[in-house]
Amino acid sequence: SEAERLTGQLTAAEERIAAFQQRAVRAEVRALAATEFADPEDAAAFLSLDGYVSDDGEVDAEQIRADLKALLKAKPH
Repeated sequence: SEAERLTGQLTAAEERIAAFQQRAVRAEVRALAATEFADPEDAAAFLSLDGYVSDDGEVDAEQIRADLKALLKAKPH
């Protein structure tokens, strides 16, 4: 039915949006970690990347920055 087709399209679009948001978060983590970490990928490996996108879809760079600072304190690089 038309409703099922549209629901499927909506679900696929939401999945693509979530994937793009995770890529944006990972890129932001790497960019912010680049100045302090020997390997910025380490920061992405140690942080849980799920909580950095707001309800309106924005990446919370300030929270990432704060969490990176805490990570550096706990695990100096």
